[in-house]
Amino acid sequence: MQDARALLDSLMGPSRDKSFEEQKQTDGWKAKDVCKRYLIGFCPNNVQDNWFHNTRRKDISTCSKIHSDRLRADFDAHPDRDKYLREYEKEFLDFLEGLVREADAWISRESSNCLGPGKVVRIPIMAKQRIAEMQEQSEELMRQAEDLAEQGNLQASKQAVETSNRLKEDIQELREKHTYESGGETVCQICGVRCNPDEPADYKAHLDGRLHDGYTKIRAKVKELREKLRNAPPPAQREERGGEKGRDRRREGSRERDRDRDR
Repeated sequence: MQDARALLDSLMGPSRDKSFEEQKQTDGWKAKDVCKRYLIGFCPNNVQDNWFHNTRRKDISTCSKIHSDRLRADFDAHPDRDKYLREYEKEFLDFLEGLVREADAWISRESSNCLGPGKVVRIPIMAKQRIAEMQEQSEELMRQAEDLAEQGNLQASKQAVETSNRLKEDIQELREKHTYESGGETVCQICGVRCNPDEPADYKAHLDGRLHDGYTKIRAKVKELREKLRNAPPPAQREERGGEKGRDRRREGSRERDRDRDR
């Protein structure tokens, strides 16, 4: 029920059940229960679409506010948009920078837990089964060799020992065949996932994963907002520009009226 309500809020806005006059209002995005981050970009911890769901980042709380495409469109078209945009962008940047700090701290912790370079043995299942069978045969031959020696059949005992030793050598060759030098584990500097570049499929799966994609967007947005806010004119200058635009519009209107009178 709650999921259905959230979906309707997203598509139609939270005022869908209100009167026609109330639905015509285009400033519903100002309400406290509307996610301002979603209005100007995205909300990574939206309770209905949490980027950190099923990850080890359990310390990131979810946002249960309204995430509405209808309200986002109203905000983009509203004449007061620029008045609120800078405030919302500052809050959004603070929030995203907090996520980046947490990710960087996670990366630092995970880096200390990485396995270093060295020899790694990775034996396929079929090869493991073969090794187990050969190990069992080798041990059985050694038992037979002891029994034969006790019976005085030294030649047969010697042959059993030699066969057992050849099996041990075959086992060692199989192990060496599936042993390789690993460069060690690494931690992704974007999302903090610990992975092994020696396993291309797993590494690519991490790159295609939602967590990596999410932190890629978060870090890109932080860079974008920092540059935008850094290059934004100070408030007094923005007000001055706004006043100049207003004066220009008034002068233009005055000239239009003068032309009308001349006609």
